[in-house]
Amino acid sequence: RQELEVLEPSAYYSAEEVKALPRGPRNAGFPMAVLAVSHSWESEEHPDPHGRTLLMLADAITTAQAIQVSKGPYTWQTLPSRVAVFFDFCSLFQPPRAKEEPPIGEGPTMALRAALTRMQVWYAHQLTTCFFVTDGNTETANDGSHTPYHERGWPTFEYHVSAIGKAITSSGWPQLVDVGLGVDTLFERGVPLTPAALEHLLESKRFTDGTDHGLVLSLYKKTVQCMIIGASRLIYSSCEWGPDEVRAFAAAWFSLCDRLEHFSLATNPIGPSGVAAFCENIGPGTLPRLKFLNFFNNQVGDDGLRCIAELLRRTPPHLPMLKTIRITGKNDTTPDGKHALEEACRSRGIKIEG
Repeated sequence: RQELEVLEPSAYYSAEEVKALPRGPRNAGFPMAVLAVSHSWESEEHPDPHGRTLLMLADAITTAQAIQVSKGPYTWQTLPSRVAVFFDFCSLFQPPRAKEEPPIGEGPTMALRAALTRMQVWYAHQLTTCFFVTDGNTETANDGSHTPYHERGWPTFEYHVSAIGKAITSSGWPQLVDVGLGVDTLFERGVPLTPAALEHLLESKRFTDGTDHGLVLSLYKKTVQCMIIGASRLIYSSCEWGPDEVRAFAAAWFSLCDRLEHFSLATNPIGPSGVAAFCENIGPGTLPRLKFLNFFNNQVGDDGLRCIAELLRRTPPHLPMLKTIRITGKNDTTPDGKHALEEACRSRGIKIEG
C-alpha cells in the first residue's frame, strides 16, 4: 500500500466515497458495494508476482457485473458497476520483506497490527461481498509456484468466516463467489464450523508466520460469539441444506444460542427427516427465547408437522417462548398433518402461518 498510495493515489476510495456508493436492495439487507478478496500468496515476498491472481479477479468482477446467475425460478442481480475492493497487499501497509526495503515507520506498523486484529470484519460482515480466488481447476494449483488456496491458513479462515452470516437471496447479487469454480456457480454455504473444528482443520494448513494460527482462531471465536452464539436472528435460507446439515448445525450450536429469537431454514430441502433432526436437538432448556420458527418451502410433509407437534406436547414445555411457526410454501402437507400441528399449537397459544 505504501508504494501504491504514492504512485496511484486515485486508486483509493475515501471512507466517505465508500459510504456514498449505491447500496443493494432493501429485501437483500442493503448490501454495500464493498468486495473483500480472499486469495493465497504465491511467494512470501509478493502475493501475485506474475499477475495471475489479478487477471482472474478482474475477469471475475467484470463477469459478475455483466451476467445474472440463475437457479431454478430464481435470478440474482449483477454486481454493481462500481465497487470498492479490499485486497490485502494493496489495502494494508506491508512490512519490509527484503533487506534492502526500508522500514515502514511506527504509524503504518501500528495501522497494520490494528488491521490484522480486525481482519474478520471484511469477510464476515453481512453487508460485504467476498470473492475467493481459489485454485479451482486452473493449472496454477499444482505447478509448484505456490501453496494452493485450500492448503493455506489465512485463506481457510477467510473462506469459513465469510459464510457464517451472509444472506443467500436472489433479491440482491451473490455475496459469496468462488472464483475458481466460476462466477456463474452459486456458492454452497455449509454448516459453520465450531472453533474446535476450525482449530483441527488449521493444523494441516500452512502459515507463513506460525503465530498467525492463534490469531485467526481468536478472530474466528470472536466472530461466532457475536454472529451465532449471541445472535437474536439466524437466517440459513436457500443454503441447499438437507437433514444432515440441519442435524450438524443443531448439534453444534443450539445448546449455545440462549438469545436466539428468530430461526429460519426457509427454502432448504430438509424434508421430514430434517424436521426430525431439528426436534431431536431440542431439550427442555434449548433455545429458551425462540419466538419465530420458519419452515417455509422445506418439504416437511405431514410427518414433519407431526414431529413438531410431538415436540410441542413435551413436558416440561420445550421452546417455551415460541409464538409463531411458518409452514407456508412447498411443504407437501395435507389437512391431516396440519390438524395435528394445530392441536398442539392451540394448547400453547402458538400461531401457525400456512
